[in-house]
Amino acid sequence: MRVDVDTTLSVGQLVELKVNNILRVNHEYQRGLRWTDVQKRMFLDSIFRDYSIPAFYFHVIKTGAGGICNTFYDIVDGQQRVDAICAYAENAFPLIDPRDTAVTRFPNFVKDNPCPWAGLRYNELPSELRDKLKETKVVAYKLETDDENEVRDLFIRLQGGTALTPQDKRDSWPGNFTEFVLRTGGKSQVAKWYGHPLFRELVKGNESRRRQLVAQTFLLFDSVRRERRFPDIKSANIDEYYHQNVGFKESAADTKRFEHICKVLHEAFSGKQKLVGHHLLHSVLLCDSLMDEYARGWETKLANCLHEFERRCREASEASKRGRESEFARYWPSYGQWTQTQADIGGNIQRRHAFFASEMVTLLEPVRLDEKRGFSDFQKQVIFFRDQQRCQRCAVAGDEHDVQWSDVEIHHVLPFSQGGPTTIANGALMHRDCHPQATDEVEAFRSEWRPVGRSPAPVDPHGVGRRMPTFPPEATEVKFDHKGQTFRGIIRGGVILLSEPRNASHKSFSAASQAITGTKRNGWRDWQVLLPGSQDWVPADQWREQIVAIQGP
Repeated sequence: MRVDVDTTLSVGQLVELKVNNILRVNHEYQRGLRWTDVQKRMFLDSIFRDYSIPAFYFHVIKTGAGGICNTFYDIVDGQQRVDAICAYAENAFPLIDPRDTAVTRFPNFVKDNPCPWAGLRYNELPSELRDKLKETKVVAYKLETDDENEVRDLFIRLQGGTALTPQDKRDSWPGNFTEFVLRTGGKSQVAKWYGHPLFRELVKGNESRRRQLVAQTFLLFDSVRRERRFPDIKSANIDEYYHQNVGFKESAADTKRFEHICKVLHEAFSGKQKLVGHHLLHSVLLCDSLMDEYARGWETKLANCLHEFERRCREASEASKRGRESEFARYWPSYGQWTQTQADIGGNIQRRHAFFASEMVTLLEPVRLDEKRGFSDFQKQVIFFRDQQRCQRCAVAGDEHDVQWSDVEIHHVLPFSQGGPTTIANGALMHRDCHPQATDEVEAFRSEWRPVGRSPAPVDPHGVGRRMPTFPPEATEVKFDHKGQTFRGIIRGGVILLSEPRNASHKSFSAASQAITGTKRNGWRDWQVLLPGSQDWVPADQWREQIVAIQGP
């Protein structure tokens, strides 16, 4: 094969060759057009910005008859770029306006620079810009061979390289956040991007994956601290965060706090275990919540407690797959399944973290620096996310209103003055103005309130005037022994979710019993319940009678 490098070819000449059918696509091995409209527009924008254009590869085909020789060029590599250039020359689309955020996100330094071609089609360009485009030089490798197999082999080699990951592309973007991610996540080929030891030594995955995890973790950390919000951490959301934080400040207090948390986690896990992505995400957020309000010492127990948390998750997952009993069954629907299904969705991350934080604090048993009546910031956060940012007193009244973090009040369901503990289980989220003060208001809320996902209890159909609970609290585990088999489930979102058959749901204990036995029966007498935080199983009807006795008519 003979290869000539042509550096004299221009964009205008490429268009002429294509229009005159001299530049051709060999459909025997080319994959067809794949670029989207946005990709084409971005490529043309790059040409106008004098960014380097990748080289083209053309197979020179010479044919002749009767003393006349014709030369054609089959495109080996560059089909998408040629199509984009020719389509723009035919006015097929306008160029991108960097200020139009509906199309794509540009960093501020790009948006602030002059862009005289923004939004213009080819025929709308000033003559000097049309000339600039046509005269732009490209590099073309011209291949001459009579062996078609050589060309196909080259095509396969050109297409067979490892494609850049989304994070590899972000690593080349301008801006201070890019530098922060590279320095924290690490890139072994560049000495200054040495990587924080937490990510370099203790996080599973290759370098590109570790850098993406740095970006995702900081995005979550920043959003929860500033906005009390769990964002999606999909690729598009990371891209947007990069663009919005070109002016990122590594000297900012929150950035230094993040780095300190990374140091704490590295010291806690060094020499003990490596971390998967979701455990790192939640551990960073947990540390951020505990650092200011709890006495030092909990850090030394982190690794062992996370190891126990992982063990419980594995046991719950295995039990769910095999339909077996497990005292930790709640770990699967509350945490495990959300690490495998839409794990990068903000709502699912929030659901996981509320459970993770509550369970880890139970295992860690940290000592509060101030044992006063008020809820700690950490407790407020867990209750805030557990109650899905909705005022619980409004919910009791049959209404739904979100609570802004600046307006958060946590109410002791069992009053502090009556021995009610300042715990997550005894707290309910409210607006400041909704916080009940009078004794009758406190008692009314206590009798009516159900955790998130519960429906108001109906009146007893037997006419005794008592209010009968529909279900035990959210996340209560349930089981039913029938003909030598144990059926297990959990209360979730106002229904019973059974482990077997997988994901079967029922709106009442009786409906669940009928589905299992094929007969109509009072399900309250069949099932046993294990309340959140309890170690003892009790008959469901016994629990209901106790609740009715406490609440009164």
